[in-house]
Amino acid sequence: MTNAEAQVFAESWIGAWNDRDVEAVLALFAEGAEFTSPKAAALMGKAAVHAPHELAEYWYGALRRVGSIRFTLNRVVNDAPARRVTIVYVSEIDGKKTRAGEFFEFDESGKVVRGEAMYGAAVE
Repeated sequence: MTNAEAQVFAESWIGAWNDRDVEAVLALFAEGAEFTSPKAAALMGKAAVHAPHELAEYWYGALRRVGSIRFTLNRVVNDAPARRVTIVYVSEIDGKKTRAGEFFEFDESGKVVRGEAMYGAAVE
């Protein structure tokens, strides 16, 4: 993945969430993808979710619990040889801002096969 492709991916990810478009987010993932998040643990009872139906259940369920969501992209880090991209952004959910990082690993076709979300300190 080139740096330009990594930037496009990150902007697509952020844009889909800002539009509350779970189908667009799901389209970025391969069939057997895994996504790990502490928020998934709270909502799904397990931190790692697999396959499109679990990802959809998690993300639709998460969006039903929030009124407003706005992500602002700060940085994209591309490790092209490893097919890994990290995005750093500010997550504003229902007025509460936190720094967030997401790590993605891609297959040869450019679909996400593994992702993980990390959430940091509050941003003022």
